[in-house]
Parts: sequence; structure tokens; C-alpha cells
Amino acid sequence: MTQGTVTRDPREIAEDFVKVWDASSPPGLAERAYDTGYVEHHPLPGQGEGVDGVNQLATMYFAVFPDLTTTVEAVVNDGDLIAVRWSGVGTHEGDQMGPPTHHRVHFSGIDILRISGGKVVEHWGETNGLEVMQQLRPAPDDQADS
Repeated sequence: MTQGTVTRDPREIAEDFVKVWDASSPPGLAERAYDTGYVEHHPLPGQGEGVDGVNQLATMYFAVFPDLTTTVEAVVNDGDLIAVRWSGVGTHEGDQMGPPTHHRVHFSGIDILRISGGKVVEHWGETNGLEVMQQLRPAPDDQADS
């Protein structure tokens, strides 16, 4: 890792990074937030590389959670690294991750971003997938209807 400094406001970079995953994100935000040589250190199965992979994954999330909203909770900056803690909520309407449950699902995660030229060039992240899957379980009343 280099120990450069971030020239763009770290909070602004974190806001753009998290907003990419928000259903209301403006077109082209991923291209503005991520460098063309972006490296994802924890890709999901089937995720493409670089910014195309980010857009591919975001499109999949929006199909499953069409009203997904995201919020930056905290940002810590150290040289060319930014750590961001975020949360999100959306209604499970898509048919991935099991049949639609119509449950409001809460997400949270912590990501570390390496920044160069004001853009994300590397990403390491952790999201509590078990917590999400538990929220997608059918409610006891839903199971009785089956």
C-alpha cells in the first residue's frame, strides 16, 4: 500500500461509493466514483471485473430490492485509505435470494477503499450476509399459507 493522501474530501468519496448502491443513484455515478482499473478484492460469484462488475452487481441488487436506500454512518481516513460504515434498507421484491418475501430488509457493512486521483481504485468489504438471509425467511404466517 502506498501512503499517499486523498485530495478529494473523504466524506464525499464515501458518499459516492455508498450512493452507487442506492436505487436513486444518478446514471454514471459508478464511473465517477470508481477508477477504470478498479480492483474488487472480495467479488461475489459471477461478478465481472472493474466498474462493469460494480454496475452489474448494482443492477442485480436493484432488481431484488427496487427501493434500496443507503446511508453513510461513519468515515475514517488514513492517507490513501478510507473506511466507511454504512447501512441500507430495501423491500425484497425480486426473485433472487429466494422468492420475493416483501419484507423490509436491513443491511450494514464496513468497507475499506484505497483512493487515487479522487476515485476508488481498490475495495475490501464485509457485509453481514447471514443477517440479510435471516430477514428473508418467510414469517410463520407466510409458511402456514403454503
